[in-house]
Amino acid sequence: MTPLSTLIERAEAIYLTHGSGSAAYLLDQIEAAIRDGTPALRIRELDHILQLIEYRQRTLALYGRS
Repeated sequence: MTPLSTLIERAEAIYLTHGSGSAAYLLDQIEAAIRDGTPALRIRELDHILQLIEYRQRTLALYGRS
């Protein structure tokens, strides 16, 4: 399993690249991975990164920094 620190770094890179569209970008990546028959571990990692992005967005919205 990928270490949390690596997942956080990946989530940050995706967020910096795609901004508020990060969640949609990751959903597209997950859907493509499923269609392509990507191993479950990779799909799980993408899902974990999506969860980190969603958590960040909820936290920023909660504190008025969205």
